[in-house]
Amino acid sequence: MRTSSDEEIIIHKENKLRAWFTQGLSEKDRIIDGFDIGWGGTARWATSLLAEHLVPHKNLAILDVACGYGTFLVELGWRFPLAELIGLNLDFDPPHNNIVSLLSQGEVKAHLISADALQLPLISEKFDCVSCFLGLQDIIITRGKESLVDVVSELLRTVSHQGFLTLLDNFSKQSFENILSQQSLEYDLVFHDSFKPNCQWSREVGLKAVEMYAQGYLQQQLDSNNPPDDNHKALTEIRKKMLSELENQLETQGYYNPWGIMRLVLLQRL
Repeated sequence: MRTSSDEEIIIHKENKLRAWFTQGLSEKDRIIDGFDIGWGGTARWATSLLAEHLVPHKNLAILDVACGYGTFLVELGWRFPLAELIGLNLDFDPPHNNIVSLLSQGEVKAHLISADALQLPLISEKFDCVSCFLGLQDIIITRGKESLVDVVSELLRTVSHQGFLTLLDNFSKQSFENILSQQSLEYDLVFHDSFKPNCQWSREVGLKAVEMYAQGYLQQQLDSNNPPDDNHKALTEIRKKMLSELENQLETQGYYNPWGIMRLVLLQRL
């Protein structure tokens, strides 16, 4: 059972890692990039739920797919200190090459694998827990929405019997249900809930974030199977959509939260 002291320890580790991660940046950039560490409490919320089903101080095998910078992987390491951790990403080219330094600063050990989530080079039923934190939305950009059913099938394949698959993204409930309804392997839906990250950015921070996120989104499109024909036009359209959402949020709630509501589904493999 998790305790308030457990949460306080992890919050302290997040603050320490965030200070390192954002050192030398401007104030706005510290706010934007610093959000990656902990995701406004989302990572603590998700890993604490996992700790209710997995034994934290046990030799578990945990795989985090589409691990990116490693910000969720390090939270898994803090929550499950004795686990064998594996972080898998399509590649660890810049900026994701900083994952080694981030894990080191967080004092978490993990084995890193470069591989495609659609073809995991891992045996079936190997892991006590497999997670994908905000990776499905990236897969949509690079591989198309139609690939999600196959990706989740591949993740579920690597989960041991009675093990868990954790999917966390800002998809609608219906989107998750559509993906899960097409799975061939048997599972129980253990938990489904949503979480609103602690993120209330001003217009100034929001405008800077839109520029950063629009460029990142375009780069993912360029690396996809179907890159845009006109980069400038594509960037303009991405920026326009993001700015519209920014203005809508500022008008309706007085602040900007670029990630909206996070939804988590926890499956147990049968």
